[in-house]
Amino acid sequence: MVRCLRVPILLAALTSRALAAGPIVMLIGPPGAGRTTQAEILRKNLGMAVISADELIAGNPQLFEKYKRPELEGVDIHLDPGLNALVEDALQKADLSKGVVLHGYPAAKIQGDFLVKLREKLGLPKPIVIHLRVPDQVSRQRLENRKLPDLEQQLKDYHRELDFARLYFPEADIHDLDGTKKIDAVAKEIRKLLPK
Repeated sequence: MVRCLRVPILLAALTSRALAAGPIVMLIGPPGAGRTTQAEILRKNLGMAVISADELIAGNPQLFEKYKRPELEGVDIHLDPGLNALVEDALQKADLSKGVVLHGYPAAKIQGDFLVKLREKLGLPKPIVIHLRVPDQVSRQRLENRKLPDLEQQLKDYHRELDFARLYFPEADIHDLDGTKKIDAVAKEIRKLLPK
């Protein structure tokens, strides 16, 4: 008898959680475009949760041990379907009432397919995809002091992720913003795209 009651209670909890969810914002952009900065501004100013692929990978090294093998050099860890379960877990644990920023996820079709099903399962709104547009040369200039050994690979990954997003989401769902503007100006443009 207790088991029968548990299912409706769980469904009611998921439904009320979904009704209370704010917007889902996906940030896309090259290295140095300011995605991390803008995600932190949304967290600080609007109280949005931030789910970062890099943080999930760093926090779960055991799941990605296979990428430390030399024969897999050049394989991007961000494309691993293992991120799906981590994102689902993070979404279920996060306070979504003010919304959530997805940073670096989804980066592949298999992840995009999973996110669509997860959105339906959790009753979450359609994502607002924000592309912080910065030319590759500007990225290189902004990051030249950091001497990133894999910057060129990161730029290739960004172009792949952008191509994926343009195929996966209708053009109307992707908002191109000039990421070369000052941080506050970009933050103001992002705020205009969010529901009031």
